[in-house]
Amino acid sequence: MRSALLAIVLALAAHAMSRAQAPAISDAPKAVQDLAAEIRGKSSDETRAAIIARLGPAKRNAGSGFRIEHWDLPGGVLTFHPGTGPTFAERKTGINFHLIKTRNPAGANIFSDYEMTTVPDPKNHGNTFWIGNLKFGRGHGYHFVDSGQNTSFRSAQDQNFFMLHPAGTVEVRYVAPTTADTLLESLAEGTTVAHLVFTSADKKAQATFSITSSERSRWLAFGAAKPLPFVMGTGWENFWR
Repeated sequence: MRSALLAIVLALAAHAMSRAQAPAISDAPKAVQDLAAEIRGKSSDETRAAIIARLGPAKRNAGSGFRIEHWDLPGGVLTFHPGTGPTFAERKTGINFHLIKTRNPAGANIFSDYEMTTVPDPKNHGNTFWIGNLKFGRGHGYHFVDSGQNTSFRSAQDQNFFMLHPAGTVEVRYVAPTTADTLLESLAEGTTVAHLVFTSADKKAQATFSITSSERSRWLAFGAAKPLPFVMGTGWENFWR
């Protein structure tokens, strides 16, 4: 089981959320807007220090292995995550505001390192188990790297395209109006960014997968017309600038 499980679960939950346009910080409570203005351009450590200076020590630490701090504010909860930055979750609407303005073009994010796990097992506390990683190289090539672990949990992977065809090429077909230059921050929750068409190295097999984006969890997730026997996704590249 990997630390990415939490991010994957958040991403899956996000797809069921409202598909409204990504929230702008100008729609957040004024106190949150003021804090966002104060921390603009600051590093992770400087941002955390500025939050503590305004709000005092965190009320809770929800991290496991690293610190994820929460402050209770009127109308919601402010969270500082050292990896993904500060966010404010509005209690009444469930909207999640990111206080750091970032730029994540779709094209620069799609060719990333995707982690594959088994699907959550309801008979095993919802756990997932690491299968491997999908990587992209030059010339639109792809390569699947098997983890070699958790082999006893792979009974559903006999038709896993990437395990059967671990290398080949990929074609990206963006879903209009999205292009390679479209900022992920501008897309509605759960938007399908593109379809990826994978062709095996021997050119005898082909499979198409969709890539959807979650602004709420800043995550790209694989999908398909039929349920997949695995979960695979990656975080956006740029969280702090």
